[in-house]
Amino acid sequence: MISLDWKERLKRDSQDFLERKIPAGDYDFDIIFNAYPERVGNNVPNEVIVFVASALAPVIAKKPEKYEAFLDYLWNKKGDNGKQAFVCIMKKILTRKNNDYVKQVKEMICKSRNIGDVTLLLDKALLPVFKKSPARYVDTLANMIDDNNDDLAQCLIKTILKLTKNDSTLLKNFFARMEGNWLNASQETIKINAYLLKQIAKQDKTLYFSIYDNYKNTRDPHFIEILTSGLALYSDEIKSYYENWSKSGNARIKKAALTGLKFLEKKERG
Repeated sequence: MISLDWKERLKRDSQDFLERKIPAGDYDFDIIFNAYPERVGNNVPNEVIVFVASALAPVIAKKPEKYEAFLDYLWNKKGDNGKQAFVCIMKKILTRKNNDYVKQVKEMICKSRNIGDVTLLLDKALLPVFKKSPARYVDTLANMIDDNNDDLAQCLIKTILKLTKNDSTLLKNFFARMEGNWLNASQETIKINAYLLKQIAKQDKTLYFSIYDNYKNTRDPHFIEILTSGLALYSDEIKSYYENWSKSGNARIKKAALTGLKFLEKKERG
Protein backbone atom coordinates (compact mmCIF):
# COMPACT_ATOMS: atom_id res chain seq x y z
CA MET A 1 0.00 0.00 0.00
CA ILE A 2 1.41 3.36 -1.05
CA SER A 3 0.94 6.03 1.62
CA LEU A 4 -1.00 9.20 0.77
CA ASP A 5 2.14 11.32 1.18
CA TRP A 6 4.02 9.17 -1.32
CA LYS A 7 1.12 9.17 -3.75
CA GLU A 8 1.16 12.97 -3.77
CA ARG A 9 4.94 13.04 -4.25
CA LEU A 10 4.84 10.49 -7.07
CA LYS A 11 2.10 12.48 -8.82
CA ARG A 12 4.13 15.71 -8.54
CA ASP A 13 7.31 14.06 -9.78
CA SER A 14 5.45 12.39 -12.65
CA GLN A 15 4.08 15.79 -13.73
CA ASP A 16 7.56 17.30 -13.51
CA PHE A 17 8.94 14.42 -15.60
CA LEU A 18 6.34 15.07 -18.29
CA GLU A 19 6.96 18.81 -18.35
CA ARG A 20 10.76 18.98 -18.08
CA LYS A 21 12.48 15.66 -18.61
CA ILE A 22 10.72 14.16 -21.64
CA PRO A 23 10.88 17.36 -23.75
CA ALA A 24 14.63 17.46 -23.05
CA GLY A 25 15.04 13.86 -24.24
CA ASP A 26 15.71 12.54 -20.72
CA TYR A 27 13.59 9.38 -20.61
CA ASP A 28 15.01 7.73 -17.49
CA PHE A 29 11.73 7.52 -15.59
CA ASP A 30 13.36 5.77 -12.62
CA ILE A 31 14.01 9.25 -11.24
CA ILE A 32 10.32 9.45 -10.35
CA PHE A 33 10.40 6.55 -7.90
CA ASN A 34 14.05 5.92 -7.04
CA ALA A 35 13.66 7.51 -3.61
CA TYR A 36 10.72 5.30 -2.67
CA PRO A 37 11.92 3.60 0.53
CA GLU A 38 10.20 0.20 0.46
CA ARG A 39 11.64 -2.64 -1.60
CA VAL A 40 10.60 -6.15 -2.58
CA GLY A 41 13.74 -8.20 -3.14
CA ASN A 42 15.71 -4.97 -3.62
CA ASN A 43 13.24 -3.84 -6.28
CA VAL A 44 10.66 -1.07 -6.21
CA PRO A 45 7.21 -2.70 -5.76
CA ASN A 46 5.25 -3.24 -8.96
CA GLU A 47 2.42 -1.25 -7.39
CA VAL A 48 4.62 1.86 -7.50
CA ILE A 49 5.54 1.32 -11.17
CA VAL A 50 1.85 0.98 -12.07
CA PHE A 51 0.95 4.07 -10.04
CA VAL A 52 3.59 6.17 -11.81
CA ALA A 53 2.61 4.83 -15.23
CA SER A 54 -1.05 5.57 -14.46
CA ALA A 55 -0.07 9.14 -13.58
CA LEU A 56 1.79 9.56 -16.89
CA ALA A 57 -0.81 7.78 -19.05
CA PRO A 58 -3.61 10.39 -19.31
CA VAL A 59 -1.28 13.06 -20.69
CA ILE A 60 0.56 10.70 -23.04
CA ALA A 61 -2.69 9.18 -24.33
CA LYS A 62 -3.91 12.56 -25.56
CA LYS A 63 -1.01 12.90 -28.03
CA PRO A 64 0.80 9.54 -28.12
CA GLU A 65 2.69 10.39 -31.31
CA LYS A 66 4.52 13.07 -29.32
CA TYR A 67 5.79 10.44 -26.88
CA GLU A 68 6.68 7.56 -29.20
CA ALA A 69 10.43 7.86 -28.53
CA PHE A 70 9.76 7.67 -24.79
CA LEU A 71 7.48 4.66 -25.18
CA ASP A 72 10.09 2.91 -27.32
CA TYR A 73 12.68 3.63 -24.62
CA LEU A 74 10.45 2.17 -21.91
CA TRP A 75 9.86 -1.07 -23.79
CA ASN A 76 13.35 -1.63 -25.13
CA LYS A 77 15.71 -0.02 -22.60
CA LYS A 78 14.17 -0.13 -19.11
CA GLY A 79 13.76 -3.82 -18.41
CA ASP A 80 10.77 -5.22 -16.54
CA ASN A 81 9.86 -1.90 -14.92
CA GLY A 82 9.79 -0.19 -18.30
CA LYS A 83 7.67 -2.92 -19.84
CA GLN A 84 5.17 -2.77 -16.97
CA ALA A 85 4.94 0.99 -17.42
CA PHE A 86 4.65 0.63 -21.21
CA VAL A 87 1.64 -1.72 -21.12
CA CYS A 88 -0.11 0.44 -18.53
CA ILE A 89 0.31 3.55 -20.67
CA MET A 90 -0.52 1.68 -23.89
CA LYS A 91 -3.79 0.44 -22.40
CA LYS A 92 -4.83 4.06 -21.91
CA ILE A 93 -3.73 4.97 -25.45
CA LEU A 94 -5.68 2.07 -26.95
CA THR A 95 -8.80 3.18 -25.10
CA ARG A 96 -8.60 6.56 -26.81
CA LYS A 97 -7.01 5.77 -30.21
CA ASN A 98 -7.62 2.15 -31.08
CA ASN A 99 -6.71 1.49 -34.68
CA ASP A 100 -3.18 2.80 -35.18
CA TYR A 101 -1.86 1.60 -31.85
CA VAL A 102 -3.65 -1.74 -31.93
CA LYS A 103 -1.74 -2.32 -35.16
CA GLN A 104 1.52 -1.33 -33.46
CA VAL A 105 1.00 -3.70 -30.51
CA LYS A 106 -0.02 -6.50 -32.87
CA GLU A 107 3.24 -6.04 -34.79
CA MET A 108 5.22 -6.11 -31.55
CA ILE A 109 3.52 -9.37 -30.56
CA CYS A 110 4.12 -11.06 -33.91
CA LYS A 111 7.78 -10.01 -34.03
CA SER A 112 8.60 -10.92 -30.44
CA ARG A 113 10.45 -14.14 -29.64
CA ASN A 114 9.96 -13.64 -25.90
CA ILE A 115 6.76 -15.36 -24.80
CA GLY A 116 6.75 -13.41 -21.54
CA ASP A 117 6.62 -10.15 -23.51
CA VAL A 118 3.84 -11.54 -25.71
CA THR A 119 1.77 -12.53 -22.68
CA LEU A 120 2.31 -9.13 -21.07
CA LEU A 121 1.19 -7.26 -24.19
CA LEU A 122 -1.86 -9.47 -24.64
CA ASP A 123 -2.99 -9.52 -21.01
CA LYS A 124 -2.18 -5.97 -19.93
CA ALA A 125 -2.45 -3.87 -23.11
CA LEU A 126 -4.89 -5.54 -25.53
CA LEU A 127 -7.20 -7.68 -23.39
CA PRO A 128 -8.58 -4.88 -21.17
CA VAL A 129 -9.57 -2.94 -24.30
CA PHE A 130 -10.79 -5.94 -26.30
CA LYS A 131 -13.04 -7.09 -23.43
CA LYS A 132 -15.29 -4.14 -24.13
CA SER A 133 -16.16 -5.48 -27.61
CA PRO A 134 -15.23 -9.20 -27.72
CA ALA A 135 -17.05 -9.98 -30.95
CA ARG A 136 -15.14 -7.22 -32.71
CA TYR A 137 -11.72 -8.41 -31.69
CA VAL A 138 -11.77 -12.23 -31.74
CA ASP A 139 -11.04 -12.19 -35.46
CA THR A 140 -8.26 -9.64 -34.91
CA LEU A 141 -6.46 -12.11 -32.64
CA ALA A 142 -7.36 -15.17 -34.71
CA ASN A 143 -5.75 -13.56 -37.77
CA MET A 144 -2.47 -13.44 -35.82
CA ILE A 145 -2.33 -17.21 -35.19
CA ASP A 146 0.65 -18.72 -36.97
CA ASP A 147 0.85 -22.51 -37.29
CA ASN A 148 4.63 -22.21 -37.37
CA ASN A 149 4.79 -20.43 -34.00
CA ASP A 150 3.24 -22.75 -31.45
CA ASP A 151 3.98 -20.60 -28.39
CA LEU A 152 2.41 -17.52 -29.95
CA ALA A 153 -0.61 -19.52 -31.12
CA GLN A 154 -1.22 -20.87 -27.63
CA CYS A 155 -0.99 -17.38 -26.10
CA LEU A 156 -3.46 -16.03 -28.64
CA ILE A 157 -5.87 -18.92 -28.06
CA LYS A 158 -5.74 -18.31 -24.30
CA THR A 159 -6.59 -14.66 -24.87
CA ILE A 160 -9.39 -15.48 -27.30
CA LEU A 161 -10.93 -17.91 -24.83
CA LYS A 162 -10.92 -15.18 -22.19
CA LEU A 163 -12.89 -13.01 -24.63
CA THR A 164 -15.37 -15.80 -25.42
CA LYS A 165 -15.78 -16.95 -21.81
CA ASN A 166 -19.32 -15.59 -21.50
CA ASP A 167 -20.39 -16.04 -25.11
CA SER A 168 -20.79 -19.65 -26.25
CA THR A 169 -21.76 -18.58 -29.77
CA LEU A 170 -18.56 -16.58 -30.14
CA LEU A 171 -16.55 -19.58 -28.93
CA LYS A 172 -18.32 -21.88 -31.39
CA ASN A 173 -17.59 -19.48 -34.23
CA PHE A 174 -13.92 -19.32 -33.29
CA PHE A 175 -13.70 -23.10 -33.12
CA ALA A 176 -15.38 -23.37 -36.54
CA ARG A 177 -12.75 -21.05 -37.96
CA MET A 178 -9.93 -23.17 -36.55
CA GLU A 179 -11.69 -26.36 -37.62
CA GLY A 180 -11.44 -25.17 -41.21
CA ASN A 181 -7.70 -25.97 -41.09
CA TRP A 182 -8.14 -29.60 -40.00
CA LEU A 183 -8.17 -31.09 -43.50
CA ASN A 184 -4.67 -32.34 -44.37
CA ALA A 185 -3.40 -30.76 -41.17
CA SER A 186 0.35 -30.49 -40.59
CA GLN A 187 1.88 -31.66 -37.32
CA GLU A 188 2.01 -28.03 -36.19
CA THR A 189 -1.69 -27.56 -36.99
CA ILE A 190 -2.56 -30.76 -35.14
CA LYS A 191 -0.69 -29.55 -32.06
CA ILE A 192 -2.34 -26.13 -32.03
CA ASN A 193 -5.85 -27.47 -32.56
CA ALA A 194 -5.34 -30.16 -29.94
CA TYR A 195 -4.38 -27.41 -27.51
CA LEU A 196 -7.58 -25.56 -28.43
CA LEU A 197 -9.69 -28.66 -27.76
CA LYS A 198 -8.14 -29.07 -24.31
CA GLN A 199 -8.86 -25.44 -23.51
CA ILE A 200 -12.46 -25.80 -24.71
CA ALA A 201 -12.81 -28.81 -22.39
CA LYS A 202 -12.04 -26.50 -19.46
CA GLN A 203 -14.40 -23.76 -20.58
CA ASP A 204 -17.36 -25.39 -22.31
CA LYS A 205 -17.83 -29.12 -21.77
CA THR A 206 -21.03 -29.19 -23.82
CA LEU A 207 -19.22 -27.83 -26.87
CA TYR A 208 -16.29 -30.18 -26.27
CA PHE A 209 -18.46 -33.30 -26.26
CA SER A 210 -20.46 -32.07 -29.28
CA ILE A 211 -17.25 -31.78 -31.32
CA TYR A 212 -16.39 -35.43 -30.75
CA ASP A 213 -19.98 -36.45 -31.44
CA ASN A 214 -19.87 -34.54 -34.74
CA TYR A 215 -16.84 -36.58 -35.85
CA LYS A 216 -17.97 -40.00 -34.63
CA ASN A 217 -18.38 -41.34 -38.16
CA THR A 218 -15.25 -39.83 -39.67
CA ARG A 219 -12.59 -41.97 -41.26
CA ASP A 220 -10.13 -39.17 -41.95
CA PRO A 221 -6.84 -39.89 -40.11
CA HIS A 222 -6.04 -36.16 -39.78
CA PHE A 223 -9.29 -35.54 -37.92
CA ILE A 224 -8.85 -38.54 -35.64
CA GLU A 225 -5.25 -37.57 -34.85
CA ILE A 226 -6.37 -34.08 -33.84
CA LEU A 227 -9.22 -35.46 -31.72
CA THR A 228 -6.83 -37.92 -30.06
CA SER A 229 -4.25 -35.25 -29.29
CA GLY A 230 -7.03 -33.08 -27.89
CA LEU A 231 -8.51 -35.67 -25.54
CA ALA A 232 -9.14 -34.20 -22.11
CA LEU A 233 -12.46 -35.58 -20.83
CA TYR A 234 -14.06 -39.02 -20.63
CA SER A 235 -17.48 -40.11 -21.76
CA ASP A 236 -18.88 -43.53 -22.66
CA GLU A 237 -19.84 -42.15 -26.06
CA ILE A 238 -16.32 -40.97 -26.89
CA LYS A 239 -14.93 -44.31 -25.77
CA SER A 240 -17.31 -46.10 -28.15
CA TYR A 241 -16.07 -43.94 -31.06
CA TYR A 242 -12.50 -44.95 -30.30
CA GLU A 243 -13.39 -48.60 -29.97
CA ASN A 244 -14.91 -48.38 -33.45
CA TRP A 245 -11.87 -46.59 -34.91
CA SER A 246 -9.51 -49.12 -33.31
CA LYS A 247 -10.93 -51.78 -35.68
CA SER A 248 -9.93 -49.76 -38.76
CA GLY A 249 -7.68 -51.24 -41.40
CA ASN A 250 -5.97 -47.84 -41.81
CA ALA A 251 -2.72 -47.93 -39.82
CA ARG A 252 -2.83 -44.23 -38.85
CA ILE A 253 -6.42 -44.41 -37.65
CA LYS A 254 -5.78 -47.60 -35.71
CA LYS A 255 -2.66 -46.17 -34.06
CA ALA A 256 -4.44 -42.96 -33.03
CA ALA A 257 -7.48 -44.89 -31.82
CA LEU A 258 -5.44 -47.22 -29.62
CA THR A 259 -3.60 -44.23 -28.16
CA GLY A 260 -6.94 -42.58 -27.47
CA LEU A 261 -8.35 -45.70 -25.85
CA LYS A 262 -5.41 -45.90 -23.44
CA PHE A 263 -6.08 -42.32 -22.37
CA LEU A 264 -9.83 -42.86 -22.01
CA GLU A 265 -9.47 -46.09 -20.07
CA LYS A 266 -7.10 -44.35 -17.66
CA LYS A 267 -9.62 -41.53 -17.26
CA GLU A 268 -12.42 -44.05 -16.74
CA ARG A 269 -10.50 -45.71 -13.92
CA GLY A 270 -10.03 -42.33 -12.33
